[in-house]
Amino acid sequence: MAMEIRQPRLTATARQAFLNCFMSVLACMMVGCATPSIYYWGNFEDGLHERYITQDQAQADVYLFETIRTAEQQNLRVPPGAYADYGFLLFKRGDREGAIAYFEKEKRLFPESSAFMTKLIERVKQKDAETKEKGKPQDNAGGAQP
Repeated sequence: MAMEIRQPRLTATARQAFLNCFMSVLACMMVGCATPSIYYWGNFEDGLHERYITQDQAQADVYLFETIRTAEQQNLRVPPGAYADYGFLLFKRGDREGAIAYFEKEKRLFPESSAFMTKLIERVKQKDAETKEKGKPQDNAGGAQP
């Protein structure tokens, strides 16, 4: 007499549990294979939020500077707009040379921004010339020396 061997069958609940477990493992494996961002964003987005939503310029300055500094120290790519944004903050503080230096960095790393950065640099230089012109002593109208 031949004995019949029965294979145990999974219940619907057991199959669903197995499927859920399999999908979870598969999802974890896929996350591990995700490509990292080509830019180091650091706290760049937080800085934008601080400046535009909470109007906290000082905190925005810190976030932006830390993002740039960390990226440069770790040889990571600074995100587009970060150098330009920091240059604009420097300009608002009166550091025109610093602003131009950061605009130049943005222009060098992101050539598509070249026209805009060149225009900003020209404006900064124009403002600098106007400031220097205001600081010069005025000539007397009659030409007489005091």
